[in-house]
Formats: sequence, C-alpha cells, structure tokens
Amino acid sequence: MWAYAIVVFVVLLLGLFLGEWRPSRKKEILFLCLSSVVLIVFSALRATNVGIDYYQFYVPFFENVRSGGWSFLVSDANPYLTEFGFSLLTFLISLVTGNVFVYMAVIATIMIGLTAWVLYRDCSKPWIGMFIFVAFNFFGNTLSYIRQSLGIAIFLFAIHYIKEKRIVPYMLLVLLAATFHNSLLLMLPVYFLAQIAINRISLGVYGGMTILVLVFSWQIFNLVTQFVYQYYATDQNLYFMQGRDFMTGFIPVLAMVLMIAFQKLLLKKNPRNVVLVNIAMYAGIFFIFTWKHFLFQRIGNIFFTAAILYVPELLTALQATGTEEEKQRRFLAGKGSWRNYGYVYGIIAMIILGLIYYFWFIQQNRINLLPFYTVFDEIQVSALRVQATTTTFLNTLVQTFG
Repeated sequence: MWAYAIVVFVVLLLGLFLGEWRPSRKKEILFLCLSSVVLIVFSALRATNVGIDYYQFYVPFFENVRSGGWSFLVSDANPYLTEFGFSLLTFLISLVTGNVFVYMAVIATIMIGLTAWVLYRDCSKPWIGMFIFVAFNFFGNTLSYIRQSLGIAIFLFAIHYIKEKRIVPYMLLVLLAATFHNSLLLMLPVYFLAQIAINRISLGVYGGMTILVLVFSWQIFNLVTQFVYQYYATDQNLYFMQGRDFMTGFIPVLAMVLMIAFQKLLLKKNPRNVVLVNIAMYAGIFFIFTWKHFLFQRIGNIFFTAAILYVPELLTALQATGTEEEKQRRFLAGKGSWRNYGYVYGIIAMIILGLIYYFWFIQQNRINLLPFYTVFDEIQVSALRVQATTTTFLNTLVQTFG
C-alpha cells in the first residue's frame, strides 16, 4: 500500500506546487513531465504479479509473439487477432527486446504519455486531471487492463474532435482504438450522441432507458449472448452479472449529478462543454447499471476516464470571472461569494473524495494491485528458485551416486 500512497501524494504535492502556486504554462509542462515519469517508472518497475492480467495473459502473449513471430501474429492461435493494433505493437516491441519488463515499460510510456498530451492540449487544469487519473484509479487500471487502457487513451485524444465537430479524425481514432480493444467500437455513435443538448426531454429519454435496462437486464443479456459474446453466458463468466457495491459507482454518479446541475455554468464557459456533460452522464448511467451487473463497468470505465477532462472543467467553471478588482468589489458587496470560494471548496472536496476513493479501491484489490512487488523482488525470487532447484538436483545426485 505504501507504494501507491507515495505515488498519489507525489502527484498531488507536485500539482499543488506547480499548478496552483503562481501557475504558468511552463510549470504545467514541467508538472506533466515529472508526474508522467513517476507513473511510467512505477509501472515499469512492478513485478508481473501486480495486475491480474499481467502474468496471466500478457506475459505468455509476449513470449508467444517473441518466439512465433509474424506467423503467430496472423494465425488463429493469436487470442488478439481481431485487436491487431495491440498485436502489432507487441510484435514491433518484440523485435527489439525479449524482456517483458521493457515491453511493459514501452506500453506504459505510450499510455501515460498520450494521457499527458491530452491533459496539456485539452484540460483546463492539467494538474487536476493528472491527480484524478491517479486518484480515480485510471492509472491503476493501466496496470492490469492494458489493452483497454491503450484504447481509452486514444479515445480521450479523440474527444477533442467531437468538440471541434470534426467527424473524420474522430472516427479514424476510434477505429484505431478498437484495434487495441474491441469495446471502443461502442464509441462510434458517441460523436452524434454527445452533441445532443441536455434538457428535460433528453434527460427523460435517458432516464426512461436507464429504468428499462435495469428492469429487463437479464432478458437483454440472454438475447445478446445468443449472437455475440457467448462466453459471458458460461458458468465461469456469469460472475460478471453480479452487482457491485454502492461505493463503486458513487464517484461517477456524483460527478454526473454535478455536471448536469452546473451545466449552464459549463456551457456559459464554453458551449462545446455539452460534449463533456454528455460523457459524464453516460459514465454515471453505466455505473448505475454496474450496481446491478458488474459487466457494465468495463464500458462505464471508458466514459468515466474522461473525468480527467470534465472534472477540471467543472472546477474552473466555479471560479469567479472578471478582473481582481471586479472580484474584490463583488465580494465586498456580498455578491457571488460562493463563486469566489467555489473553486477552493471544490478542490478540497475533490482531494478528500479522491483520496478516499483511491485507497478504498486499492484495498479492495479487485485487480491484484496488492501486494506490490518490484521487478527486483521478482528477480531475487527467481534466483532463489533456481538456487533451490539446483541444490535439490545436486542432493539427488549425491544420494543416488554416493
């Protein structure tokens, strides 16, 4: 646990120092560089036991690609044949190294580097976005859900083009993201849906659809699995249809409520923020579904990761506008005091809730983030195993031949 505590507090303290104290664009760049290095090094140095999918899926896959080469890549033996972007990336890395830790370091650099780029380009407060990336456990997901995390990083990069109403680059980026994880194909219609105005009619439609899905979820599941994703209907994978506890969906649903409640403020700041309000709403809806069926969380995570963009946008919208003289005059007149302090209160609430959510998630250990071991621990354990095996072999020889 101590390793994760160090990471989140380093990012938080760097953010407060470089992002809030005399902020500047240069300081934002410095913060993003420093925090990215911290996260990449942390990810690269973890042992293969950290992240439930790491040793179970990605270590053998990398070894198979390394030994089988291109023929394995294009064969039916490749479990990620339909996610060829990930397969190709693994193949290219395997041409340079056979070390799985270097492989994971390169992938971590791509995921975190692309996230930092998105924060620099699109986030109104990059330090808040990076803190949320860690505290809301999106970084933790990159330690296990590697393919989907790569796809999500590309999707985050593509959100900019929804706001710009540039359909071609958005669609191309989503199709690219889907070559890393097929679930990203669900983001194709988001280009159109995310531009719908949030009003009583649209909220009524979304609310009605949410109720219908909750009521008829098993019927929908049985219908869908007759044609696709049949493996979810097996006894082994039916645990995906179990519900998650309240805490799992609390933060995404709270963020949805706040984004809708303050949408007028957000749209006044930037009319294109309707995209972020919609995405926050989709995240909240899918996490409401998650309370009944865990399966929906994998989709909800795609939308919820965009919180690195929409939560900072909400917090900066709470800041009072105008010159310092105007702010002071309004404050002395007793007008808009909540706006003067809204940002500060929002930051404090975000930090407290973020840290609670972060340590709760780590402690749940749903994706084997604990215990945390480093590559050096794993090398030492491997050396001890070799030593023990050698000793046993020599003792057997001595006993056999006297």
